Amino acid sequence: MTESFRAVGGCRCEQNPVRYEYTARPAEVHYCLCTDCTDICGGALAIIAVVDRSAFRITANADKLKCYHSKATCHRYFCSECGCHMYLHVDGFPDFELVHVPTLDRESDPGGKPDRYVFVRSKHPLLTLPDDGLPRHQGWANSGDPVAA
Repeated sequence: MTESFRAVGGCRCEQNPVRYEYTARPAEVHYCLCTDCTDICGGALAIIAVVDRSAFRITANADKLKCYHSKATCHRYFCSECGCHMYLHVDGFPDFELVHVPTLDRESDPGGKPDRYVFVRSKHPLLTLPDDGLPRHQGWANSGDPVAA
């Protein structure tokens, strides 16, 4: 018997928000400190769920989505009305969508907890990472990769 799973989220519009869901637990969840993610989300770090593309779908108001290409290979999707950045697609990971976890409804289970920090070399100088024992990688590293810090 397979586990039933569903995470739902969307933009911050009060009227006709963009809504999305994913129906499989993410392959991984991590903290990203790259300048693209942190600048786009306006925070010192981003929490990213790496979701199988076949399990991800926009469920409402897809016509409001716009794409910003932060790099030639990185495509970030946001609401054209409220500006909320919900997910991105990276050409190097064609089978996945990378969901910004804080755009999930607060009661929605993201499907996992962050297991590492990536792009620590780009960390904002005012951010002090907690002593939580999670691996810290200078650049990109998949779950289970040896510590590259």
